Amino acid sequence: MKNNSKYTKNKEKWLDICKICKYKIYKITEIIPSEIKKNLNFRSILSLKIFKKLQANRISSLKSFQGITTLDKYILKSFLFSFFSVISVLILVIVGRLFVKLLEYVVEGRFEIDMVFSLLFLSTSKSIILLLPFAIMLSLIISLSRFYRDSEIFALKASGNYKTTFTKIFYFIAIPSFLIIFILNIFISPNLITEIQKKKIEAATTSEIGLQTPGKFIQMKDKNWIIFVEEIENDVSKRIFIKSSENNKISIETAEEGDEYIEEGVRRLVLKNGQRYTGSPGTGNFQVMKYDVHEIKLLNASPDFSLNYRMKNIFDLLSDQNKALSAAEIQWRLFAPISVVILILFAFVFGDVAPRQNKYSNLLSAIIIYFLYSNLVIVSVNQVQKESYIFSLIGTWWVHILAILTCYLIYLMKKKQINGYKFFMNLIKYHKR
Repeated sequence: MKNNSKYTKNKEKWLDICKICKYKIYKITEIIPSEIKKNLNFRSILSLKIFKKLQANRISSLKSFQGITTLDKYILKSFLFSFFSVISVLILVIVGRLFVKLLEYVVEGRFEIDMVFSLLFLSTSKSIILLLPFAIMLSLIISLSRFYRDSEIFALKASGNYKTTFTKIFYFIAIPSFLIIFILNIFISPNLITEIQKKKIEAATTSEIGLQTPGKFIQMKDKNWIIFVEEIENDVSKRIFIKSSENNKISIETAEEGDEYIEEGVRRLVLKNGQRYTGSPGTGNFQVMKYDVHEIKLLNASPDFSLNYRMKNIFDLLSDQNKALSAAEIQWRLFAPISVVILILFAFVFGDVAPRQNKYSNLLSAIIIYFLYSNLVIVSVNQVQKESYIFSLIGTWWVHILAILTCYLIYLMKKKQINGYKFFMNLIKYHKR
């Protein structure tokens, strides 16, 4: 009986333990899924709230950036007015210089007067494309410095929209300028250069070299010639005198008559019944040649433009076999669009002028920066053409990087109000100690 009672007690005890375990397992199987659902719902709701908040901030920032305010229009209007003023002055300077040069060619007999205006328009357009970054930088400095001088910039800073406004102004000016100059310099400029060369050849082939102007000494700079015709009889030039110099030797040529004509795209000069004396002055060693007919090739009226890399389109340059010349030309064409962004950054730095400071005080520094920047690029392009080992690796990109670092250094010096000369002198004195 004792044994049965013990067995019964143990059995009941284990049954109770089993029931408790089943109950706990049942609770766990119900609690865990509910907790997982709760956590998932909490995380999803939290992530959804964060996403909505970020989206709302993004939309609000886009709205504040995309909207052109009255202040933005005021700054852009001032910039456009300065830009048209600067570009007008540059056009007048370029046109004046080119017009005088072309008139000299007309006087020398190299061009006809009818070709002057077409060449003037094409050459001015080509020069303006290269000077557009410079004009944008100067006009932006002038417009920004006026805001600083009139203390309008401090009211803008007090409003709290200083950074947003100037960030928008930078994008509004830099992006269109980059795209316009990129298209002009990459695609339009080669066509302009081709048209200029065609006009020059056309003008040279249609103009006389001096045989139709008797009694005057006519100088041809491209051939190093001095021509004198005594008279014209029955449209034939009589008693011709030509002096030329080449390789430290002087040639003097006389002929009884002469004429010029174009055959198979080549302009030729024909002299008849003449003599030619060639030698070095002071040596007494001269060669004399007598001839009945002497034909001189003056100009090829239909040259091969495919050999000139300045006239090639960008696709031909990318597939060209001469990597040095094609790389140099591509980097030179990219100089203007890349430089306009960097020069705009310089303009924002140099446009910071003190209230009582002259608003044109930083223009000289900007001009010097542009002069050094452009000349370093030109030197680098020439070295790439010569296949210099170092410049073949770094190209002209080091100049752009140096310009960006210089701009950032000037910005830091202005921001921290560091006097450059005193700063470097104190730095030298510190190292000497």
